[in-house]
Amino acid sequence: MSYAIVIPETGGHHVLSKQDQSIPTPGAGEVLIRNHAGAVNFIDTIIRRGDMPKGMMPELPHIPGVEGAGVIEALGAGVEGFSVGNRVAWMGPIGAGGYGMHSVIGVSYVTQIDDAIDFETAASIPVNAMTAYHMLVNLGGAAPGKSVLVHAAAGGVGTMIQHIAKHLGMTVIASASTDKVDYAKEQGADFVIDYKKENVAEKVLEYTDGRGVDLSLNPISGETVKSDLKALAPLGTVVVFGFLAGPPAGTFGEDLATYFQKSVALRVSDIYTYFSNRPKEFNSDLAKVFKMFGDGVLRPSISILSLSEAPEAHRRLEAGETMGKLVLSID
Repeated sequence: MSYAIVIPETGGHHVLSKQDQSIPTPGAGEVLIRNHAGAVNFIDTIIRRGDMPKGMMPELPHIPGVEGAGVIEALGAGVEGFSVGNRVAWMGPIGAGGYGMHSVIGVSYVTQIDDAIDFETAASIPVNAMTAYHMLVNLGGAAPGKSVLVHAAAGGVGTMIQHIAKHLGMTVIASASTDKVDYAKEQGADFVIDYKKENVAEKVLEYTDGRGVDLSLNPISGETVKSDLKALAPLGTVVVFGFLAGPPAGTFGEDLATYFQKSVALRVSDIYTYFSNRPKEFNSDLAKVFKMFGDGVLRPSISILSLSEAPEAHRRLEAGETMGKLVLSID
């Protein structure tokens, strides 16, 4: 038998509970992984509250967790390049069961990890680093000499964006709350804006001598997208990848048209679009971000709790008390 933390019904963090589970069997092209760590993401809390968009809510009871790390216990038919006993990290779809002892994952979403990396650190990397790398490189055209505005810079994705952007030779302007400004500075940002005390767009223009940034990566939305459009350089791009403050406010006529002569772009990014439609490229990029970790580029900041402390992990995440990534140890 195996066990997992499940969402038996929607509600507050207290609804999370431990249940015994049968050990699943991998199908063709899949591997069975005995998880030693699983990471906590906002999507887990959204599912627990029942706030998923219409048609996207999984059936309950549901095992949350879309990334983890552990050891391969069994191979499905046709699997090549992996062996039982390999240490691996993985990213999976909703339902992958990262808050449990076992997960079955397609091989396109699994990568081997070195013995030198502990499972908790490895589990913290896939979602955040892949989200950051995809937006910077595949969508944002990251290149030496370009600049990027990083919102929520003290969060898990924001941390990875800063590390990768600096590695790629970009100028990084980080936006963070007052209590997290020092943390953002420690991640290598060239400039840090305290968004609670300062006007973000005005400070961006000041730091760029009036030109603006080439790229803004924004998980906040709400009114902040309007500010980003003002802060963009000619031919700049805003990539929205979350809605922490609700959907973007404004209209094309009022906002995008105002900056028509700067030829700005506004797009959205859901890492699962890349995950589902480009599995080979996704797998290649997953290996790249783990190489970046091995090379010292990525320096994940993690807080480790035991699996039984998953309710506390959700409470901390929703209260905004975390910096970096929360990870659940399943040993």
